[in-house]
Amino acid sequence: MNVLSRLLNLVAAKGTFGYHPKCKRIGLTHLSFADDLLIFCKGFVNSIIGVTSVLDLFYEMSSLRLNASKCELFVAGVPIADLEEIKLLTGFNLSSLPVRYLGIPLVTRKISEKDCTSLIDNIKARLHFWSACSRLWADKSAVGARVSWQKICLSKSEGGIGLKDLKTWNKANMMLLIKSILAGDGSLWVAWLRSYVFNATDFWTAEIKPSMSWSLRQLLKMRTEAFPILLSGTKKTSDIWNELRVKNTKVPWQKLLWFPLHIPKHILIAWMAFLDKLPTKERLHQMRLINDCTCNFCGDVMENRNHLFFDCPTAASLWAAVFSLTGLNGLHNHLLSWNDFLAWASMFWKGKSLITYILKIASTALIYILWEERNKRIFKDKSRTFEELLQAIKETVGLQLRGRNLNRFDSVFTIWASMCVEVSTILVLNLKFLVVGLEGKIIEEFQKCHLEHPIAKFFDECTELKIKLDRCFRQEVSYSQLWGNKSLKRKVNFEESKKLKERLQALRRETAENDS
Repeated sequence: MNVLSRLLNLVAAKGTFGYHPKCKRIGLTHLSFADDLLIFCKGFVNSIIGVTSVLDLFYEMSSLRLNASKCELFVAGVPIADLEEIKLLTGFNLSSLPVRYLGIPLVTRKISEKDCTSLIDNIKARLHFWSACSRLWADKSAVGARVSWQKICLSKSEGGIGLKDLKTWNKANMMLLIKSILAGDGSLWVAWLRSYVFNATDFWTAEIKPSMSWSLRQLLKMRTEAFPILLSGTKKTSDIWNELRVKNTKVPWQKLLWFPLHIPKHILIAWMAFLDKLPTKERLHQMRLINDCTCNFCGDVMENRNHLFFDCPTAASLWAAVFSLTGLNGLHNHLLSWNDFLAWASMFWKGKSLITYILKIASTALIYILWEERNKRIFKDKSRTFEELLQAIKETVGLQLRGRNLNRFDSVFTIWASMCVEVSTILVLNLKFLVVGLEGKIIEEFQKCHLEHPIAKFFDECTELKIKLDRCFRQEVSYSQLWGNKSLKRKVNFEESKKLKERLQALRRETAENDS
């Protein structure tokens, strides 16, 4: 393609065929769009013959022959006699303007909705499977919208989901075009404007004329708004967009949702729960859609966000079980409300340790499963027991963490150490989420044995359990995946052995003193 491009430019420069009007100053002979080629020339027979001679020469060099039946000829102001002669010489099909690309006409006027019908239909066909999600948000004018579009387009740190508002993003790109026009480089279009539109006038003082294209008129109308932003030295589209977009105060809980191992459908429900935008019975009652507002789990209190996901006995029991499985026994009793939980979690669930990931995945899974169970009880008249709900949470966390190489040592362990929880105990408790069934039972027995008999391991009283546990782990997850770093594992085992030896020595001394 580069060879053909150089041939066309060279032949045009030598005068073999004439330039198309308003193309000579920038030496424009052709444009390429993917696998399409547009060639521009004077509408004279001699110019057309000059173009075909270049194509024939390219065929001799590359063996790529032009298929005339697939070529189209667009003309304007050419006499009918000349047109018939051109068609006879080339064999091209005569077509009419405008040229369409991806179904959209390439015109200088503003593109209407009708012009974009084919493209919109294609997009709708591709996004048809999003129909279930279309009810979650809408613009401000939409009746019954759960979350406004403005809220959705906020950054994740400000409580949104990070989607870009197309209107603001388009404005940012238009300002970048203005920057390119001022710099005088960036594209062939900029070179054409500098040669034929702003050749004798300055961009900032140029008059807006009706003969200008619609897109250029919009750029000129934006000069006042673009001046202070471009004056600040902004270089990237994202920086301009950040200057233009609507900003909000940052929320403390954004890292509870947006972390590397998050589950999208869980995050969406949890995000709406954090914003208190889920259609709980209290909200539906405020809309005068229902009269019965009692909770489907306890049947006593009005169902709202705080009650459903925290205060309800079912939710409280699930939180207590999750905290217990991660070594935070009794923590739920110290958190008095949903807001207390969010504040505590936002403050302490930091870092990239295994426990941090477990707590984040488990919390979002708990919210999602509670909401799913609530809907099943209302619309399908089906229900699950507490044990089944907890098992669903454990299986979700286990599947999400399986095969992951995670860091198990960061500031989170310092927090737990202050709560008198040993690192070795935490590592054993973590395994409850990674394995289910037989592995979970063995770990519980193993933990019970060590709690009741701290020095039992030195007398081979739990050797059998160790062999069973090792066999299960070899089948489920390799030690390299489970521990991440063998040197860290050896270090933890060494420290644990050292502590147990010290306890054993202290016990022997105490026994010797009592005997004496």
